[in-house]
Amino acid sequence: MEDAVRPDEQAFKAIYERGYRTWSSLHHMTIEEGETQTPWWDSLFRLKHPSFPEHLELDASFSNTVLVKGKSTWKVSQGNCDLPSFDQDFCVPIASDRPVILDISDRQKSASVLSSRFPEDSNHVAILVLAWAYILSARWAEILPDVSGPEYSKLQAERDLRSSCCENIFGDPDSLIVDIGDVDDDAARWWAAVLCQEGGWNVSVSSAKGHILYSPWHTKPVLQYPFQLSRSIKYQQLPTQLPAAPSAAALQYLSSYCKLHNIFEQMHAALAAALLLPVCRYDNRSIQLPIPRLQRKGQTARDQIFKTPSWMENLDQLDKLLTLSCNAVGTKALLNSIFFEPGVECNICGAWLQGTFAFLDSDIIQDQNSLLRILMKRDPSLEFLWLGAFITGAHTRALQEARLGWWKIDLNVAAWTGTLMSFIQEPVSTSIPETHPISRADECRLLYLSHDLSYTGPPVFPFAPFGSTALADANIDVRMHAECGINHSLEYESLTWRCRPPQVAPAPLFIPTLRAKIGSPTASTLPINYDSLDNEDDDCSEMVTRNIFTWLRDEDGFPVAERAIREHEWIDNLDSDDDEPITGETRSTVGGNLHGWLLKTSTRRSNSI
Repeated sequence: MEDAVRPDEQAFKAIYERGYRTWSSLHHMTIEEGETQTPWWDSLFRLKHPSFPEHLELDASFSNTVLVKGKSTWKVSQGNCDLPSFDQDFCVPIASDRPVILDISDRQKSASVLSSRFPEDSNHVAILVLAWAYILSARWAEILPDVSGPEYSKLQAERDLRSSCCENIFGDPDSLIVDIGDVDDDAARWWAAVLCQEGGWNVSVSSAKGHILYSPWHTKPVLQYPFQLSRSIKYQQLPTQLPAAPSAAALQYLSSYCKLHNIFEQMHAALAAALLLPVCRYDNRSIQLPIPRLQRKGQTARDQIFKTPSWMENLDQLDKLLTLSCNAVGTKALLNSIFFEPGVECNICGAWLQGTFAFLDSDIIQDQNSLLRILMKRDPSLEFLWLGAFITGAHTRALQEARLGWWKIDLNVAAWTGTLMSFIQEPVSTSIPETHPISRADECRLLYLSHDLSYTGPPVFPFAPFGSTALADANIDVRMHAECGINHSLEYESLTWRCRPPQVAPAPLFIPTLRAKIGSPTASTLPINYDSLDNEDDDCSEMVTRNIFTWLRDEDGFPVAERAIREHEWIDNLDSDDDEPITGETRSTVGGNLHGWLLKTSTRRSNSI
């Protein structure tokens, strides 16, 4: 007997093969391109995202965070359809009550990405992450109201008094000597604050209840060996009353350090890592980075100096990345968006992910750097996020969630960055004759565009429902707009930030076209390994299917024609003995406790159960 929900073995195997071959083709592309492709750090400058405006209103009513809020406005993209635009409220956390622990020690065991990209004896990334944490925090303080700082504490990193020219940069095994070059007192004082283990600087904001909260990039370094500063000019005692460097000056100090050591690629890698600090806090995990292994002065890691746009002249883009970084949920949605595949439906998405990870887990992927390059290739606009995730270890949780199909979407971030992350963003099929069914994916899209009370939020997960619904069994709004002859598509219209009364801040925003995912199953001829193929173990498809049908049928119940779906074990997960038997009355009052979805409400669909 045919299963009403589960795909048959042949269909399951075909989607498994599609997943395997798609990622195999990406692997082949990375091998062919080698290191000749566009430098990954260009993605730092390409990604579009709104930045915080002036005079933001801060919601400081919570004890452990501060929020800023806004609303996005959406519309139907084409034609004279009478569907009105609608608003979607959102909020972004911009402060935290706890630091991210940055463990800099030899205990770090996952440095393969760093060691493969940067020479082992010239790895400055831990130092640069600390510098970027200050710069982002200082810029945050300059943008947002009611923020105190930055200011230096009385504590400073130690000075190396034994050698003025960093003659032995590997130095004492009980300390780490950092050559900051021929710099003035202001720059030296900044580095002394940035590399101080006990907290050499502070930026904070108060909650309404008086709790002291910190920037999203607030870190606590845990050092196996303390940093010591080495300066080319004779060291004087640094003045304790020097004002803390603003973000522009700090950027200049960082740029000079990177020029001294010829480490501009590392500078951008460290920025990518710093942008992931809020994600690590959200996931409640610390970061492990290897102890810097620094060369003696005068030696450089590479002959080539990377010519990139100066952040000094590109603060607007840095502000965009800062706003994105604050939104850990949105950042996580962007990371896992690479595992969404258009056309893969909810009841078979587990097969797509099984095939995906059968390849990504295979021996063909020789190391973490090979894995990273494949993930970056899937959507080059997100390359810097994946590099930052691998450096900080945030990739571990992202890949776990992807493997299980357990990641959520963020339509605002998707629209701002031009990222396709859900079927709900795709256009509705063109006009459907009255006698034909409508795909359930299009049914969902029209329900969301209609924005009735039960459909004000999009489906949580990205994969579309399978199959189709007879128009006669569809919701009234769906029937009306399926037949109106207009091309319907969700389109982002505008963004408004909530600012201090009486001001509002409509944000002019260029909305990029949604990018297609890279990778084609037809581009791979690699033999497929079927060891991971298991259509009996498909909790992922079950979970996503139950969730999307929860969303789709919550208001009006299931049509009688979907009786077999409603009674399927993936759906019929009743928690109460009080449910009435399913009957085919022409107008029903839906009872039951199907995970609390099917409320006792009169439906707007004929022949529902």
